[in-house]
Amino acid sequence: MKRTGEDMKLIKLLIVSKQGGVKAILEKKEDIKVIRAIGSVRELSSLDVSAAIMPDVILFDVRLSWTHGHEMMLMLKEKHPSIPIVILTAYPDDHYLIEAIAHGASGYVLQNGGIEQVVEAIRQCANGQIIYPASIKGLLMRKFQPEGIGQENVALDKAIESLGSFSKREYELLILLTEGQTNQQISKKLYLSIGTVKNYISRLYKKMNVSNRPELLALLYNYQNRSMKG
Repeated sequence: MKRTGEDMKLIKLLIVSKQGGVKAILEKKEDIKVIRAIGSVRELSSLDVSAAIMPDVILFDVRLSWTHGHEMMLMLKEKHPSIPIVILTAYPDDHYLIEAIAHGASGYVLQNGGIEQVVEAIRQCANGQIIYPASIKGLLMRKFQPEGIGQENVALDKAIESLGSFSKREYELLILLTEGQTNQQISKKLYLSIGTVKNYISRLYKKMNVSNRPELLALLYNYQNRSMKG
């Protein structure tokens, strides 16, 4: 659908990619202005973007092998903590998705979805939305399933403890969230109104510095993994 000048918001985009093709395609979109494209750790480390051309979104293209991909992601968040990052990748693997969320990516798009899916992710993230594959909830739920002698449960307790001080009610909510319980199910289980459950969850998001349920679960999973390895 073609956008009119009246409803079109110009999105300033910074591209981190080894491939020039994506830049050429995105530059043709009327509502996207590519302010710069960089393709190496050296360029990223020396990047100095003035306030006048601060990007609205960063597209991090990791479809080709990035030896320093993890390092570059952390560098991007350190340099521009408030700017949403969209990951474009060929990897649907659990590991890549969870790492991206844990490090603060706002969007995660697979290359087989086509360039229009990338464009829509850029637009939506520029408007403050979070874009992950529909399977993310089920994927993260599986990561919290107890196995063996309950080592994961112990690690989950340690992860929650590491993230701060929580009341008994907040702890109960966190456990129910990792079990994949909906707001309605939590409401019935804890004998709370839906509004009260939403308020508790909003406070948890604020306390844990996350914006939504997938980010909260990814954060817990990240800390749980550290506990199990430590």
